[in-house]
Amino acid sequence: LLERSYSMARGVKIRLRRIYGESVEKGAVADGPVLMEADMSYQIDNMEGLDVWTRDDGALMVSLVSDDNHSMLQRNLYLEFVLHED
Repeated sequence: LLERSYSMARGVKIRLRRIYGESVEKGAVADGPVLMEADMSYQIDNMEGLDVWTRDDGALMVSLVSDDNHSMLQRNLYLEFVLHED
């Protein structure tokens, strides 16, 4: 789950949570362990897209994407992370 927030004072912030499939049901609150939190001190922008996929070597991957909305204040970004099962 990609959670996003924005304020004029702090800019954008994101948080990734792992939501297990068996917990998804009608009326349930989506909650799970936090995998990552980032703010403007990291190379993020208004991250809007999330994909979870398996690489050919079996590694579980998380991809995040943002677009610049045709604004000089934003960027197009593609971020990719390996999700470790620790």
